[in-house]
Amino acid sequence: MAARTYHHERWSDDDDRLLRSMCETGKSLTLMIVKLKRPIASIRSRAIELGLRLPGTRIGLRRKHKPPA
Repeated sequence: MAARTYHHERWSDDDDRLLRSMCETGKSLTLMIVKLKRPIASIRSRAIELGLRLPGTRIGLRRKHKPPA
């Protein structure tokens, strides 16, 4: 079985603005996939690059390190 390949263009400023506004208003990841026409991994990685937190996920949050015992 062949690996799935995606042929998407680079993220435009409009795409970034749309992603940012959907994250800020709490839209679902499913809606983002449909509106942006991009795979989940692409949306997640772009959100991380822009420092955005995806609603319903822990993506974009820093992990709290526990002090050594």
